[in-house]
Amino acid sequence: MTHIKVTEQQKEISILLKAIEKMRELDQEIQAQTIAVFLVVAKSPLPIKMQDIGKELGLAQSSVSRNVAYLGDWSRHKEKGHGLIEAYEDPMERRRKLVKLTKKGERFATSLYETINQ
Repeated sequence: MTHIKVTEQQKEISILLKAIEKMRELDQEIQAQTIAVFLVVAKSPLPIKMQDIGKELGLAQSSVSRNVAYLGDWSRHKEKGHGLIEAYEDPMERRRKLVKLTKKGERFATSLYETINQ
């Protein structure tokens, strides 16, 4: 019987694939930048500025806004969103939007964490 040694890199790639597959449960054709936006919001301990999401991911403000809407309550096509994150006006700077996970988003992030740590 032959034993195949799995490298640390292969293990880490398998974990990444599990995370992607969990995100695809939301939508089989979910975009990589949508996954990235969710992960940036999920890892932030406090509400995060939309502008900071764009800076971290190298995305235009319009792309961040579109992905936040898709992950929020309503997509840009007025279709029901996933309800995982919410954006709201910053009370200190009304022109700025802050983004955070909803309760459903917190549950999904926990589920994602559990999936990759099995």
